Amino acid sequence: MTAGEQFSFAAVLDELCLRPGDRPRYTNVELAERIRADGGEITHTYISQLRRGDKDNPTCRTLEGLANALGVHPACFVGGRSELRGGERPAWRRGALKHLFNTVYPINRGPFSPEEVAARISGGPYGSISANYIRELLAGTSDNPRLKHILGLAEAFGAEPAYFFDDELAARVDEQLETRLAMDRLGVNTVIMRTAEQPPPPGVRNRILMALLRALHPDAAAEDAVRQVLERERTADDPKG
Repeated sequence: MTAGEQFSFAAVLDELCLRPGDRPRYTNVELAERIRADGGEITHTYISQLRRGDKDNPTCRTLEGLANALGVHPACFVGGRSELRGGERPAWRRGALKHLFNTVYPINRGPFSPEEVAARISGGPYGSISANYIRELLAGTSDNPRLKHILGLAEAFGAEPAYFFDDELAARVDEQLETRLAMDRLGVNTVIMRTAEQPPPPGVRNRILMALLRALHPDAAAEDAVRQVLERERTADDPKG
């Protein structure tokens, strides 16, 4: 699920409670007791309200408490995976929001400000959020956002909400973001867009590729291997051989 897609937290929670699969099935009272035994704070009445959809904006701690008691990954409540890997105890990923601020922004400017992100969220389907609260999340002085804050922040950056909980997913996303950022700084994406509109002659294309390769400072063997491939392509394209 991407940030803009619809999902029902109530439906996910109710399904987990009604059809737990291989996991034990708990009543609302039993589930609340398990969460409190693990240090959480919740009542069986609130769990019932969440399952019916009467309440729809639980805190991050509530998501984590429910997930831990039900034996699932908290990402499942925001469209991510439900299965846990061995030894996982996932929670809100401190630093995830800061990483999005540092890597997701237009090429022709710097990172978004908390005010800009707050303005993009406020008035949308996930309600409002203040710039000061975003600063608290970035600084780590607050680390218990509500569900709608999580969904709104994800949508503001075009990210999957599960990014804030799932280390496995985040590792893949961060690699893509860092690659894109490096390509932006090297001007690679600009070259790609321009060449898509008007492809250069093969000789020019090869010189562009070699210039980009050298900018990455490969070892001599890697540069020589790429040069040989380009040379073979040039020879194959040359009707005179």
